[in-house]
Amino acid sequence: MEDPIGGHPTRAEQLDILVSAADAVLQPGDALLDLGCGTGYLAHLLFRRRDDVAFVGLDRKGESLQAARDRFGDRARFVEGDLGDIGAIEGAGGPFKVIATALTFHDLDDGAKRSVIAWAAERLAPGGVFLLYDRLRLTAPSTFRLQQAVWDRIEKIHGRPMRTAASFADYEADLSPSNRPARLDDYSRWFTEVGLQHQILHLHGNVALIAAAKGETTP
Repeated sequence: MEDPIGGHPTRAEQLDILVSAADAVLQPGDALLDLGCGTGYLAHLLFRRRDDVAFVGLDRKGESLQAARDRFGDRARFVEGDLGDIGAIEGAGGPFKVIATALTFHDLDDGAKRSVIAWAAERLAPGGVFLLYDRLRLTAPSTFRLQQAVWDRIEKIHGRPMRTAASFADYEADLSPSNRPARLDDYSRWFTEVGLQHQILHLHGNVALIAAAKGETTP
């Protein structure tokens, strides 16, 4: 199974926080959907805590899904689909008490991010939550040196960097079709559009865990 935390000094803590939040919401028999599940690392973390919930993983890579199926067998269900074409995905099921995604959204353009959030909101059970863990786009050149200081601190403490750039211009130049973090203001607008109340649960550097909750009754 791929190790998504080995090269990232703060990822283990934030994924543990994500699973802790999911654990607090899930009741026996509830289901969690992982968008961009890869080979099932989030399932691995969840099943270490819970054996009474259902897990569905969705990913566009068939080889990753096969590895996940080989690892978890009948304990979890995995569906192939591309988040960039969310309307074409079939068989995900639902409703889900928790929908989660970890470091996948920055691969999507903003239109796709917005569409996935709307799709997820429709499939959340009343009282369900969407847990989105991803990088936020930096937008203020005047505070970039402070962000560099946070990255420098992480490297000093953990012995390896989170991310770095010599200047704000270099940071922006590094953005690409496979590295398109959204702004916090964008997420706030997209969640509000679909009637989800949202809040940052954890922020380390520019990597955020955002929770968006659906009301107990459908809006």
